[in-house]
Amino acid sequence: MAILFGCVLGLLVYLRAPGLAEPRDDSSGWGLSTVFDGAQAVLDGWERASYDWRVRELGERSERPDEAVVVAIDDETLAEARQDDRPGVATQPWPRQLVGGMVNRLTQEGALLVLVDLPFPELSPSACLDPSLSPQSPSGDDAAFRELLDREPGRALLAFTWESQGPRVLPPASRLWPYRVKLGAYATQVDARTRAQAVLAMQRPAFLIPAGNQVEVWGGATDEADARALGGRLGVASAAIEERRAADDTYRVGPMDLFVSLAQVQVEGLDPSKLVEVRHLQHPVAPLLGGGSGFGAVTLPADPDGVVRAVPHLVAYTVRGQRHVLPSLPLAAAMRLAGTTRLRYADGRLYVGDAHSIPMDASGFSLVRWNAPTAGRGSRGSLARSIRAWNVLLNVFDVAEKRPARFDNDLEGRTVVLTRTASDGGHVRPTPIGGETPGGAILGQALANILRSDGITRAPPDLDLMLTMGLAFLGAFLALSLSFLLRSVRGAVLYVGMLVAAGAGYAAVAHYVFMEQRLWIAMAGPLLAMVGAFAVTILYAFNTEREVRDFVHNALGRYVSPEVARLVSRDLSLMRPERRNMSVYICDIEGFTRLSEGMSPGQLVGLFNEYLTEMTSVVRSTAGQVDKSIGDSVMAFWGAPVRTDRHAHLACEAALKLRAAVADRQDAWEKKYGRRLSFRAGIDTGEVVVGDMGSELKSNYTVLGDAVGLAARLESINKVYGTYVLVGDASAKLASDVYVFRVVDQVRFKGRVHPVRVHELLGRRGEITPRMQEQLALYEQALTAYHQRRFAEAHAVFERVSMDFQDPVAAVYVARCARFIVTPPPADWDGVHGVEDPGPAAAAA
Repeated sequence: MAILFGCVLGLLVYLRAPGLAEPRDDSSGWGLSTVFDGAQAVLDGWERASYDWRVRELGERSERPDEAVVVAIDDETLAEARQDDRPGVATQPWPRQLVGGMVNRLTQEGALLVLVDLPFPELSPSACLDPSLSPQSPSGDDAAFRELLDREPGRALLAFTWESQGPRVLPPASRLWPYRVKLGAYATQVDARTRAQAVLAMQRPAFLIPAGNQVEVWGGATDEADARALGGRLGVASAAIEERRAADDTYRVGPMDLFVSLAQVQVEGLDPSKLVEVRHLQHPVAPLLGGGSGFGAVTLPADPDGVVRAVPHLVAYTVRGQRHVLPSLPLAAAMRLAGTTRLRYADGRLYVGDAHSIPMDASGFSLVRWNAPTAGRGSRGSLARSIRAWNVLLNVFDVAEKRPARFDNDLEGRTVVLTRTASDGGHVRPTPIGGETPGGAILGQALANILRSDGITRAPPDLDLMLTMGLAFLGAFLALSLSFLLRSVRGAVLYVGMLVAAGAGYAAVAHYVFMEQRLWIAMAGPLLAMVGAFAVTILYAFNTEREVRDFVHNALGRYVSPEVARLVSRDLSLMRPERRNMSVYICDIEGFTRLSEGMSPGQLVGLFNEYLTEMTSVVRSTAGQVDKSIGDSVMAFWGAPVRTDRHAHLACEAALKLRAAVADRQDAWEKKYGRRLSFRAGIDTGEVVVGDMGSELKSNYTVLGDAVGLAARLESINKVYGTYVLVGDASAKLASDVYVFRVVDQVRFKGRVHPVRVHELLGRRGEITPRMQEQLALYEQALTAYHQRRFAEAHAVFERVSMDFQDPVAAVYVARCARFIVTPPPADWDGVHGVEDPGPAAAAA
């Protein structure tokens, strides 16, 4: 599931839309594609939010650029203009003659370039109003504007806009022009296009027809008289007039053709087919199309959330079957400032000559590297400063009226963006640094990025895919490797804390890479993949742990210790069948048959359940495992499934604790059930086979081996010696450092070749009273005499121990010594006592 989750999110990240995203069609209904697009839109929205945060953080560490200055036609400028009585100043839009005067003034004040971010798609409705601004008295407002721009050729760039959506809009078809008039022949295409511009400015078609090494320029006319009039207006008195031929349309030049030829750029190493294809283009009106000005796009497409984050520096536009590449206004300005027409695209960067370069994707988009965390006051955006257009306009009037300019705008060596920022709509755009950033300020920041060769590169989809998959695996690894922490509240907090720490670590890395390398690596997708894989794996871990817990409980029994269950759940190899040294404990209630006959079934079950509860609690408290109960007999073992070298100690400790627990409950049981309980137990240690055993229908975790049978026999012969806990020789040797034992006898059980040394568990070292020590000393003395065949001496001491200390084992030896005194054992007697079949409990075990 974690892998699947990582793959799905990785695919969403990998298939991100390059450049300008196409609008989504919400009317297609619900399908897999719609769901995928919706999920990708949500993920892209989160990623853009993380990008905006990083952009603002980078802006905090930056200084606002001073290479570009915004000259803003703002609300204050328009308010001042409405109060002015000079011709045309109070009207909107301003006459183009005023705009041209401002451009000319800005260059005189030292501006390297003026980027005119104002639209001029139609002929100006205004007349040429102020002769002082245009002494040569041009024929109209557009001509006056052109004349002012040409005073400083190459210092002004005009804007055009485009749209990439909707149906393709072709240039309007002109009416038929039956005649054509020759207006000159030129050696170069540049000179011919300059002449064609004059023809187009008069709203006539132009024809550029090759004639040998020259290019002839012809203009369209309605008849011969109109052709002679056109020639006269353009300074050709006796121009050749011909009827227009159908083949002439091949060489026909319209305003769009002229504009594209002036604005287009050549880019080495770029595939134009990957650029945004322009469907509709609005360029400056024909009279303004001159080779002395540059042209660049000012369209700023927004991401699906309406925020402008990138500038399309290159777009494609197809005219007459040929695809042309058009630049943005900042790129065109950078080319002018670098004195180059050469562009080269390589390794994800656009090179402007040898001077500048900027990151750009194959679709022509460059992410804006904002040099401020927020848009500044006024119209400057992320730039260092802006100037009110009114200040410039007053300087224009002052100079025209032969007065010193009143404002020092400090424009020397800087590029100016003349733009409109008034609140009458459409001039500000949402950006990562603010909801109202002037479009001109965005263009100025984009220009500063190019001039500084500073930009932001988005990581390739392959890298984002690998990061997403990698963090998905990391989330799954953390969830699995740390799932044991979920067993406590503190562990659960640490568990979630590790996830948060891992996510914060990746976010810190992504932040560092962005700050230092200017590389935008995906953040939302990988983090979501990690969290999702973590959550999915947690569910898997919970389900798996529940299955393991069920398996452990089914195998070990319902009363398995939580600690044992936890250890086994973490390492199921502990359940693997194997041979192992372990200690086995078997106990049996004394006189249970007689006791059960005098009780009702309800009382009997109640008493027996409480006894088993005490037994299970004690075994669990000593890390043991209750194997099974057969009637009133209970079997337990230590050393499996969790290994321990102290299994003999733990079995002895359980035997002592159980005697104490049963003794504590005697009064309560007698009061409740009218009965008191006592039990006898046997403990032995040895190599056994341990594992999950049984049929396909029923199985449990148990042990098989000689130690099991011997423990059952030891439990059974307690009644022979009047003892309660008998221990095999191996168990006594292992636990003798902590517990006190005494040798009871050497016994040869039926069916066994070798005798068994039997010990009685008396208590813990340090808890033996002086009286008991005296008893043990006398007992050892008597036992030594017994094995040395000094039966009379042994009889006397055993009798004393039996009488003084009420010792049942000594009483057994008193009877045995008395018999041997009368009938001594044979000469090869070894002190071993034979025991008959111990009974059904041992056999069952």
